Amino acid sequence: MIFNLILVCFCFSAIFGQQVLTPDGPIKGTTSYTTNNEPYSAYYSIPYAKPPIGSLRFQAPQAVDPWADVLDASVDQKRICFQLYSDYPEETEDCLILNVFVPQNINATNLPVMVFIHGGGFISGSGLTSGPEGYYAPNFWMQNGVILVTLNYRLGVFGFFSTGDDVIPGNNGLKDQVLALKWVKRNIAAFGGDSDKVLIFGQSAGSASVGYLLLSPSASGLFRSAILQSGTPLCPWAYQRNQTSISYKTASFIDSQFETSRDSSKLLEVLQSVEARTIDAAGLSFANWDSSKPDNVVRQQLQQGFFFAPVTEVENDEAFLTEYPYVALENGRFNKVPIMIGTDSEEGLMNLSEWLDNTLQSYDNFIYMLNPGNLHLTDGAAVYEVANAIKQEYSPDRTFYDNKLAGIQYFTEQDFTKSLVKHAELHSADAPTYFYEFSYSGTMGNNVDYKYPGSGNVTHGEEMGYIFSYADPKVYPESDQVVHERLLKLWINFAKYTNPTPEEDEVLQNLIWPVVKPGEFQYVNILEDLVLTHGKPKPNRIAFWDSIYENYGVRPFDTY
Repeated sequence: MIFNLILVCFCFSAIFGQQVLTPDGPIKGTTSYTTNNEPYSAYYSIPYAKPPIGSLRFQAPQAVDPWADVLDASVDQKRICFQLYSDYPEETEDCLILNVFVPQNINATNLPVMVFIHGGGFISGSGLTSGPEGYYAPNFWMQNGVILVTLNYRLGVFGFFSTGDDVIPGNNGLKDQVLALKWVKRNIAAFGGDSDKVLIFGQSAGSASVGYLLLSPSASGLFRSAILQSGTPLCPWAYQRNQTSISYKTASFIDSQFETSRDSSKLLEVLQSVEARTIDAAGLSFANWDSSKPDNVVRQQLQQGFFFAPVTEVENDEAFLTEYPYVALENGRFNKVPIMIGTDSEEGLMNLSEWLDNTLQSYDNFIYMLNPGNLHLTDGAAVYEVANAIKQEYSPDRTFYDNKLAGIQYFTEQDFTKSLVKHAELHSADAPTYFYEFSYSGTMGNNVDYKYPGSGNVTHGEEMGYIFSYADPKVYPESDQVVHERLLKLWINFAKYTNPTPEEDEVLQNLIWPVVKPGEFQYVNILEDLVLTHGKPKPNRIAFWDSIYENYGVRPFDTY
């Protein structure tokens, strides 16, 4: 009776943002308010792993030790993992933390849990709600009866360095995510969540991370559904097949012996003995060195793999993934849960920057750079035959430098669309798969600079403004408000029911969203209205790329 009274008191206090008793220890939170002035409980900067410092640096994460004293999680400590291209005072190796947000306007028991994984190319970003590299406000979710969890994971050199053996096998950033999900599984009931109703979702590299969690046996049983927004392990940028050489070259900026030495044990010893900012600086030195080569540009990473990205590991006791992503998907070796997966209508608009002209000129000067590395082309004749076919498909009469629209479309379809469509096709053979294209262009997406005549209007990440914001939707046009409400409804339905349209609903125009079936692709185009579309998005271009892989690709594919 006394224990039950204590438990009730803890649950009651959680509702009012005070204190919960988790299996890891007591945690004190705070009360915040949505733009509608609805209260929710916020628990910030909860450690889910031991700080990966000293002998734990470049190793798989270890679960945090339980604590006896009350952990004060009422203040956001703004700790972030090291970023590659930016330096912040908030950067620290002691960054493996997560946030939990719980609505107070309902009985907070057995609620669905939505775990968000941030993007940023595996080199930047955080799970913060605001501040450096943090944009993920819980505001909208707290009005809809779900618990939201956001988290940090190791990035760049710290998260994705690999020696290609079992000394530093790689994927530590992804292993961090698994440990965070294990923390949720173990502790979320204390916050009123249902550990059997966990959805993982992410955008860009966060979406690719979700896809990797679908592939990893180590994540089995930690979630029951997933949403992938503009990223998959099949995207060419989300996998690095040359990580060992990149890692040793990076290490050479710390100690020149690693220009030639491949002694991974010695390398680990050196890396664990230097300051964190020395390692961070070495990552930037590598990026600057690589991008200065005449036949390379920074944006080429999108076509051939980010410098620091997930890898296929050698067999080891703590392996995350030991086979190619494409091979795992093709052979049904993945966590067979329902997924929603989709793309924005013109992802390639993100390339409208100071790099675009240089990138397009590089394609004109070195046409072979148009070839995806995942084709594994080695025959010289095939290299130029494929490159010329791509050039003919996208810009037959002009250079890419003089045809920016062709370049943008190439980026959209080569870097994103074909990979996302293929992931959906392969996943659909074994589990329910819902595909979408987000094509609505409104002011709530906050896209002012990324527009180009003749292209689709919606750039990479534009849907995020409709689901993560502190803004009051009422300040936006009515059509924006409708799209905002629909997106939230679809996402939250999927968290609650593993189906975006479990029944007819006027908000969703009474649409029943059909699954992708092998040989029968269909999707919902999210415009001002929801439009059910049979066939694939950008069907002619998808058919072109499929023919390239079928006729020229050398199997086994790692990505697509």
